[in-house]
Amino acid sequence: MYTRWYDNYPELQQLLQLLEKVDDYYIDIIAQDFLQIIMEKYGSQFDEVIKKLSDNPPPGYNRWYDKNYDLHTCIEFIKTLEDNERAELVNSFIIALLSFITNVDDEQ
Repeated sequence: MYTRWYDNYPELQQLLQLLEKVDDYYIDIIAQDFLQIIMEKYGSQFDEVIKKLSDNPPPGYNRWYDKNYDLHTCIEFIKTLEDNERAELVNSFIIALLSFITNVDDEQ
């Protein structure tokens, strides 16, 4: 039984599980990278979603990823995509996240 909407999408569930382990300091940077990926791929479609989000904010930011507005925005945008687009975008996010983690590890 699924308890969260993203449990229906294994690749998204995997991304969120990875992100949940990342320090909050780095989440800001990663979320900015994700926003850049979305803007490059979707442009005006993303602008429409941003407008809807600002016009209709959720009643409460209760989920762990809601604590970062940029990450929240990325996740909400993912909800609007068709399955194939969602999978492609989430895979881009996973690649970006793994690259970021590798770079941080190399610096330490």
